[in-house]
Amino acid sequence: MSNFSLPLHEITFLSLIFSLLVQYPLLKFVHRAGNSISLRLGSIVFLLSAICITFAPNYVTVLAGGFLKCIGNTLGAVGPAIMKKHLAGHGSENQFVSYQSDANGFAALVMMASSFFCGPLFAVNAYYPMFACILLCIGGVMVSFRITHNEPFRGTDLPVPASQQSADGRQRGGQSFGILLFSSFAIVTALSGVGLTYSRLNFQELLSGSGSEYVVSLLSIVSTMIYLFRFLSNLAMRKAYYKLGDNTYAIEGALLMAGLMLQVFPWFYSEVDAAGVLFMGYLMQAFVRDPYITLVQNSSLEGGNYRNQQSDLVAQNAAKKVGALLLAGTCIIILHERDILWVMTMMAAASGMNLLLSFMIIGKGRAKLP
Repeated sequence: MSNFSLPLHEITFLSLIFSLLVQYPLLKFVHRAGNSISLRLGSIVFLLSAICITFAPNYVTVLAGGFLKCIGNTLGAVGPAIMKKHLAGHGSENQFVSYQSDANGFAALVMMASSFFCGPLFAVNAYYPMFACILLCIGGVMVSFRITHNEPFRGTDLPVPASQQSADGRQRGGQSFGILLFSSFAIVTALSGVGLTYSRLNFQELLSGSGSEYVVSLLSIVSTMIYLFRFLSNLAMRKAYYKLGDNTYAIEGALLMAGLMLQVFPWFYSEVDAAGVLFMGYLMQAFVRDPYITLVQNSSLEGGNYRNQQSDLVAQNAAKKVGALLLAGTCIIILHERDILWVMTMMAAASGMNLLLSFMIIGKGRAKLP
């Protein structure tokens, strides 16, 4: 087993670059192999990634594990298309948001349990959490091979009745709508993913005078609560979307902006309970992630062209990587000259831009209603 230190930021950066480079070749593979084979192969690649990282004898092997994880992530991105096709075959296509939210909620519970048990496992043996990760990956491989999915012929449309399409108003062609959708997706996933890392730094900076044990304990509680809030956010999505429709985009965007504003607020008003304000802002960032991803996936899968669905899902995966790369790079540049407050202010401004994009997405969607 490995016993050397690794430049984690370097591995993350190189993995993001590699992920962007392989998006198009992997998309061509997905078009040829189909969703089921891609999903199964992706689960196997994830398992290989976990094995490489756990038993790596050197830096190159760990880097290879990171690259394999990127490949598995892209191949696994077609999972929602399988669910959408299965629901369409049973006349329940409009229930995609509900089922996907359930799936995301279950995943959040699993990650919450993993986060809870990782500490005790690590205390016994530093490698036990990684062994547990390998076991979970094996379970994922087994589940992927139990998924049955009849692939349509390449280039054909999914069997969605025209009357249903008209009633639901879901024919949303247009390049401008796609650009808005993917731009917003990149911003939200970056701010609710990489952004959480810098929000954690904001915690440490603002509460630096409170004692290291207090800050570490608080961050540990927050890390566990994140998964509970992600579970609750998916429950909320099941109800909100079917009542509010695309207006949910604006609600999620407003929550993200509010969460990041709370990260900035204690810097200017020291008399407030900084820990409580930061706690709520941090959780609000995590709260919007899964629902927003589900919203974008639902919009991308509406319509019916099989190859376009694959392309859109892989493009979303690429947009997420681009957003993460740009945000991480921008934050690093800012921190060379400024403090963490400037980073949080920039992220709050980006969330405001995303809120504007959300309203534009809603407007474009309504404009395309029959």
